[in-house]
Amino acid sequence: VLLPTRTLASQIEDLAREVDAELVILDPALPLGHLGPTISLPYAVVVHGAEVTVPSRIPIARNLLGRVLREAEFVISAGGYPAAQASIAAGQPLKTIEVPPGVDPIRFAPLSAERRRMERLRFGLTQGPLVLSLSRLVPRKGFDRTIEAVASLRDEFPGIQLAVAGSGRDAGRLARIARRLDFPVKFLGRVDESDLPLIFGVADVFVMPCRNRWGGLEQEGFGIVFAEAASCGVPQVAGLSGGAHEAVIDGISGHVVERPNKSRDVADAIRSILGDLDVARRMSKESRNRATSELSYELLAQHLEKALS
Repeated sequence: VLLPTRTLASQIEDLAREVDAELVILDPALPLGHLGPTISLPYAVVVHGAEVTVPSRIPIARNLLGRVLREAEFVISAGGYPAAQASIAAGQPLKTIEVPPGVDPIRFAPLSAERRRMERLRFGLTQGPLVLSLSRLVPRKGFDRTIEAVASLRDEFPGIQLAVAGSGRDAGRLARIARRLDFPVKFLGRVDESDLPLIFGVADVFVMPCRNRWGGLEQEGFGIVFAEAASCGVPQVAGLSGGAHEAVIDGISGHVVERPNKSRDVADAIRSILGDLDVARRMSKESRNRATSELSYELLAQHLEKALS
């Protein structure tokens, strides 16, 4: 994380003169955006989610953030949710360019049936129904409810398995939940970057029922993992938290669970996909189409370039 020091401000000014810049973009809005009002050039800031929602609830930080946002030429937002939160923090409407997190649809692409079979074997997974969860292992991601939900479906879907990829402070608690339920979750740990498209590609459904915590201080900004799963043609299940409902189009590319802290509701969403092949195929197709037509890096770069010009 770059800190808003005087030295960095001087370096930004020097670089701006060197390249004859007309605008400086500071990412994220805090803490780096604190330099905006101090530099000589017009500036814009980038907002993702947490760097807006948390400071906006702390009086001193809220005043600082408000000034940074109000004095910016415009705000580049990762979606409608952080854009709305930024306007609230600023106390006024803001000029905003929405550029959601993107994905490379060439790299993240559906796998053939044979490739899926081979990669499942390599990851130590069976050929039964596969639910995937992948992210940092922290409570707000909702993987505790995912384990409970998938475990409750074992009689309906013989051979169902859950693979959890990622690392984090919640790993131990999640393992204890799996042991308590006597459900053999496959904890993959941190997956290598080169394997990400493959672990997404072998899944039948991707589940991350993210939820708000601490009175809304913790929320999901967007969830790039949903875009990556979609690009691989995998339907998604999200929780109603922050901007996750913008990443997953409810009933189209997957389901958004209104009560993500209820494992029964999460199970219902998973069941509706795994239990209906036509629904699963339709959501797979819609997911891939959305990734290629709305969320590809190339299209988002063109959108940003057009907005900046």
